[in-house]
Amino acid sequence: MAPAAPPLSGYRERPVLPRPPVQPVEGSRPVSWPGSQPDATSWPPADPRAAANASPPSNESWVPAEAKLCDGMETIARVGSRAILESEVAGGVNEFLEKNKDRIPPGQLEAQRKLLIQQRLRNRIETMLIYQDARKTIPPDGWTHIEKQLTKQFEEFELEKMMQRADVKTRHELDQKLRELGTSLEREKRGFMERTLAQQWVRQQVKKDDEITYDQMLIYYRDHQAEFTKPARARWEELMVRFAKYPDKAAAHEALARMGNQVLGGAPLADVAKAGSDGATSTDGGQWKWTTKGSLVCEELDQALFGLPIGQLSPIIEGPTGLHIIRVTEREEASVAPFLSAQVDIRQKIVQQRSEKQLKEYLASLQAKTPIWTKFDSDIADPQLSRRPEEPLRR
Repeated sequence: MAPAAPPLSGYRERPVLPRPPVQPVEGSRPVSWPGSQPDATSWPPADPRAAANASPPSNESWVPAEAKLCDGMETIARVGSRAILESEVAGGVNEFLEKNKDRIPPGQLEAQRKLLIQQRLRNRIETMLIYQDARKTIPPDGWTHIEKQLTKQFEEFELEKMMQRADVKTRHELDQKLRELGTSLEREKRGFMERTLAQQWVRQQVKKDDEITYDQMLIYYRDHQAEFTKPARARWEELMVRFAKYPDKAAAHEALARMGNQVLGGAPLADVAKAGSDGATSTDGGQWKWTTKGSLVCEELDQALFGLPIGQLSPIIEGPTGLHIIRVTEREEASVAPFLSAQVDIRQKIVQQRSEKQLKEYLASLQAKTPIWTKFDSDIADPQLSRRPEEPLRR
């Protein structure tokens, strides 16, 4: 339970005897970042039906010792007769890894690359299914007009965004930077046109059903009460010291006690927090935005947050990484939105559910008549990335 919060005459600054150090949880380990795949230049077989039941050749360089940018020319999937090259998904993957290389352990870069490529490949397969369906349906003269419109859209809008993201001034500089990432300007342009056409085409296949009755909304409301329940939440401010910055807990306790006594003496908590607090929001004066009940890792803090009188400083609270003094500035109790005020939201949710159902059925119909192969077919980590023609794609 949260510590009681009697009127305080001041925080004890005399060092206290340190408690035994907290032992790390047995079996804990750093989060692993799942990489790349072998360069199977002779793979896949030309016939996608044969590829569906075949296995890729083994390759000892499946996980290189260090991350390397791919050249992008390897075929990693086939959708019908259309091959998907690694360059079609690698550009964004390599850009992400380059920006986050300091946060990912070197030994896990390739595992992370492989996971990201698989994730992007799913979206690419769906895009190609829809794009191919559109190409089969749109007459040649209509396609010529659409291609001109998409090219214009790319040149006038998307190209400028890409140059800003890459921090370059010319098309040539952009193309060079993209090639360093395993793709090219022409490949990105083609990918943009295919994605845009697929997005526009799918809107025509998935029709919005706006005929939603009062009874349907009421049934949804009763069946999804949790969606309309607002948990208790609070806004608060904090003074905090981290154990890692002090020789022992007694020294940390004394430092936080001094800050707490400054606030009790009339100093604004925001000024004290900016000057000496180690909390995540110290630069913002220790101010925390709305925090829902049960969302904090430290149970003692959570209990104090929803047990303290508003406006009163808490006693010193010990957490896993440090000591805290908090003050609740505003609090709202848990509540359930009434049906009358929730109707607009309910209608939108039902429309979204119906649209998602139509999209899933549409993709399943395309999948049923289109052979799909990926180089990850035999990958145990994601055995369902590729499906037989009769099996729908997972979303």
